[in-house]
Amino acid sequence: MSKPELAAIQHRLAALEQKTFGHERQRWSKRQLAEHEGVSTRHVMRGVKRGIYAKPEIENKRCYWWSDSYRCKPVAADTAAARAARNPQRLRARHAAEQAR
Repeated sequence: MSKPELAAIQHRLAALEQKTFGHERQRWSKRQLAEHEGVSTRHVMRGVKRGIYAKPEIENKRCYWWSDSYRCKPVAADTAAARAARNPQRLRARHAAEQAR
């Protein structure tokens, strides 16, 4: 297949994606995803372990995500109530109170 034929196929595919998804679907590397999210590449891999980001496609030991499906679940805002609920000092105090009973 020649380069002009591949370019024509790629152009048609981009047009289909634009019509179907409303944008052109892109394949992002770990670095590109980190830049898009405004975090480090290490944070991206921690997010994969936590389930924030989808598992990557691995090709030649490199991780890739599709731009329209890289998140597993919507990110909830970190509220004061959520921070208080996971406060280790509060949890220790509650555990100590339960032990005293």
